[in-house]
Amino acid sequence: MRIPLLLLASLVPLWTAPALACTTPQDLRPYRQRLVDAPIAFVGTVTAITGLRVTFTVHHAINGSPGSSATIDALPPSTCSVSFAVGQRWLFAGPATSQPSVLLQADARSARSSDFGRFQRVDDARARFPSDWQSCTQNSQCEPVPIGCQQTAANSANAAAARAHAIRVVGDHRAMECATGPAEVQHIGQQCVAGRCGHWVLDFRLRP
Repeated sequence: MRIPLLLLASLVPLWTAPALACTTPQDLRPYRQRLVDAPIAFVGTVTAITGLRVTFTVHHAINGSPGSSATIDALPPSTCSVSFAVGQRWLFAGPATSQPSVLLQADARSARSSDFGRFQRVDDARARFPSDWQSCTQNSQCEPVPIGCQQTAANSANAAAARAHAIRVVGDHRAMECATGPAEVQHIGQQCVAGRCGHWVLDFRLRP
């Protein structure tokens, strides 16, 4: 049975047309700056999806005031849009792939709310700070404090004392030969989490 050439010609575009790729330009600024500029950012777990409406339980607010629960509008499926699933834990900072959202855990349904997966607090126990030196209620109260080749944070009232104490206990960071850290570790900076200042990073070496 012959198929008319005109019909064959009309079918060729259906076989050869490529899928449309995302044309949104890539943001080449450092991740930390992109996150700072996000109007809303938080660590949260997806609890429900209805159409394009995605609901999160919020574990930690980074930018804005999302409250204990947040519902966002996802983008229609494409190579430009983030794909969400119930149980995932995200550092959410926008629904587009060009924005600084990061999958922290693929399935956090049985994880503690304080388990942020790829979002890690730098261990500063060796600095031996009194607990009140790092007490806080919001990020703006926290100031960076070097501890050797790493960083942590203390509240503004005790930041100077914490810097001097860290030099006595850990050593003077200004005289240390510190290797460049791995590119897969992105520094977020000081954060007030669970009432305590600290320095946080995104560790992309960890599987989500």
